Amino acid sequence: MRFILQMARREIRSSWRRLLFFFLCIGIGVGSIVALRSTIQNVNQAMTGEARLLLTADVQVDGGRPWTPETLAAIEGVARAPRVEARTETIEANTMARPADAAREGALMVELKGIEPSFPLYGDFQLANNQPYDYRLLEGNGALAAPLLLERLDLKVGDEIKIGDSTFQIRGVIEREPGAAGGFRLGPRVFVERGAIEATGLTGFGSRARRRILFKTPAGEMNAVVTGLRAALKNQLVNVRSYRESQENLSEDFDRAENYLSLTGLVVLVLGGIGVSSVTRVFIEQKRKAIAVLKCLGGTGRQITAAYLAQVLALGLAGSLFGVALAKVALVVVRHYFAASLPPNMEYGFTPGAVAQGLGLGLLISVLFSALPLLRIRHIKPNVLLRDEAGARRKGFDVLRWLTGALVVVALAALTSWQAGSIRVGLFFLAGLMLTALVLYLAALLLVFLVRRARHIRSFALRQAVNSLHRPGNQTRVIVMAVGLGVFLVLATQSLQTNLLAEFDFERRGALPNMYLIDIQKDQTAGVSELVQQATGTRPELVPTLRTRITGIDGRDVDLEQATQGRERGMLAREYVVTYRPRLEANETIIDGKFWDASSTLEPEVSIEEGLVGLGGMNVGSAVTFDILGRKIDARVTSVRRVDWRNSRTGFLVLFRPGALDDAPQMFIAPINGPQDAGENTRFQRRLLDAYPNVSVIDVADVVRSISRILSNVTLAVSFIGGFVLLSGVLILVGSIAMTKFQRVYEAAVLKTLGAKRKVLLVILLAEYGLLGLVAGVIGSLAAVALSISVSRYVLDIPWTFTPAINFTGIVATVALVITIGALSSLDVLTRKPLAILRSQ
Repeated sequence: MRFILQMARREIRSSWRRLLFFFLCIGIGVGSIVALRSTIQNVNQAMTGEARLLLTADVQVDGGRPWTPETLAAIEGVARAPRVEARTETIEANTMARPADAAREGALMVELKGIEPSFPLYGDFQLANNQPYDYRLLEGNGALAAPLLLERLDLKVGDEIKIGDSTFQIRGVIEREPGAAGGFRLGPRVFVERGAIEATGLTGFGSRARRRILFKTPAGEMNAVVTGLRAALKNQLVNVRSYRESQENLSEDFDRAENYLSLTGLVVLVLGGIGVSSVTRVFIEQKRKAIAVLKCLGGTGRQITAAYLAQVLALGLAGSLFGVALAKVALVVVRHYFAASLPPNMEYGFTPGAVAQGLGLGLLISVLFSALPLLRIRHIKPNVLLRDEAGARRKGFDVLRWLTGALVVVALAALTSWQAGSIRVGLFFLAGLMLTALVLYLAALLLVFLVRRARHIRSFALRQAVNSLHRPGNQTRVIVMAVGLGVFLVLATQSLQTNLLAEFDFERRGALPNMYLIDIQKDQTAGVSELVQQATGTRPELVPTLRTRITGIDGRDVDLEQATQGRERGMLAREYVVTYRPRLEANETIIDGKFWDASSTLEPEVSIEEGLVGLGGMNVGSAVTFDILGRKIDARVTSVRRVDWRNSRTGFLVLFRPGALDDAPQMFIAPINGPQDAGENTRFQRRLLDAYPNVSVIDVADVVRSISRILSNVTLAVSFIGGFVLLSGVLILVGSIAMTKFQRVYEAAVLKTLGAKRKVLLVILLAEYGLLGLVAGVIGSLAAVALSISVSRYVLDIPWTFTPAINFTGIVATVALVITIGALSSLDVLTRKPLAILRSQ
């Protein structure tokens, strides 16, 4: 061991420059894993540690309908002292807000929340300018509003806004609200008194308001309260949950996110491993004579292999520690740029588990990817000092080499499963990664096969560049695979983003509406139609809507307790918005059964969207019982529809035959194309809301802008990861150049001796790297096109459009990057004098 350790130390000291890229490849991979895991674990700890503050209670009961006396009695029978210490109620509704001053234009959808004095049971408000929160700010039609409302409507504290039939004065600006968890919202939050929200007229018939009752329980009573409420409210359209369940759900979501993000870090680390394998292989080739001398002096293959393995472990450990340092820098960057989007109480330090995993993975990847190259030491004989057998082929089946390769694959499968938290996901991930790498590797082999036969190129410089791609020891296959994989990830992400955003392009939407008017009551239809016609010149189509719940299928009552599967329970427990009409829309197609016609009977019939088939056994011919405002209606399923949701003006999962619901209490929605001019659009919304304050306006443009921002953020994150992969490929490129530079220097010396000028040598270098970049860019681009087609058509179900600008730019950028890196790394090849080099040979 003393000999082995001393030899490893001497080799590291003498060869550290050549092994620098081994160190960097491991460092970047470990750094990405430690940074990603630490960030997610810190967010998880901050969020789940405050799950009670997010719910603002220990137990919550919520529903979408007004509380009935029976429901309230059932709740009171369970949730009372001494099991409950405190209780409060809230009401939430999406509605429109506008300045109370008629001379001021503008309207904005807001999330209105009515609260009681005891709200919140946990947590507190933080108002702007250090203003203390007091419930008296809401009394007498006061309101607390999010900053976005004041910004969009050009308001300030003290101004008044109209919501529904009521006027509220803004008395404070919310910096942080109890239970705020971020996420997508239709509009800024506004808080008012719970009694005041009832006076707005927004909680009557057809209201989409959500009512919640919150409870604070003594220690040890929470589970009993939850169990009792669920038993008392069985099969009612009411949800009961505790903060601990929210905590568990959050923790599961964060664990899943952490595992998937760690897989992306593992991609970087595996690419680093490819670089490690390449560097180790070339390094062993360079040390052939030194190894032969050691064997002549009595060193055994096992001792020499152990020495180089110790060197690999030392470099792997050093690279892993460097990766931890890189992760610390990344966490500082996260804190500086993203702190506003993260929990305020979040820590930004390392988590022990993330550091341990990073260090362990760094060492494992170093050993796994160095194993096969180190086995080459066995075949280096002492007679290498007398004759060169570098090109000789080994005969026979190398059992140890194949067993080591199989062990490496099994170990990688175990690592990916560990990082994914699932054997199935890990194996699929590894299979996808290996398939992509295999395609790139085969493409590189094809390139080498073709250039071997390109012997009739007239240009001397180009002919030399082509020959360089298949010289012994060249890293063509590894470089194409690594750089091509990075290009593939970056371009695939950009292409998918472009196709997704194109789905929300109004110019491509044709006759689809850019605005929806909802919550129109039956006696308001004529007036709303008149206002829309005056503003747009077109009379709108008013679509009747009703809210219903499925309570029985084929004579069996729906029992939510028996619906154990997540999808079944979620679909059966929800309320459906349904409509009735005599015809199909242009975007609907019957795929099973028969749609009703004039000869149909008056028996209630429904047509269901194909996604509902199989729900509780539902299919064509099934008898379904619907509960519409307490009235039970039995209807038979006569057809199944396929709906093209992308071209849908109004989409419904359940469609009734006209006649059964014509006289039922109903609301209307109107899909319209609002005025194109921004000013006229604002004035139209203001006139509409002044006349009909209960009507809400959903501006599709605002929703599209929000979705675009989310897509941009997701694309930025994935592109950032793809950039890491591309950086790993560039490092492998630089490392390969550094490791094979001795060959380039010797070839350049020979060419200079034969009369080649520096200009010719430079053209050879640029042509070689240009070809490498072109092949990697083209292969990565084609793979990105294939992936974007597959995801667009079979996952997102959107039309795919070729984006030549993205692909062409990606290929050009890849060629330029590879040429630049290659030329900068090989400049000394052009400047060295040939005499000293030839003498050394």
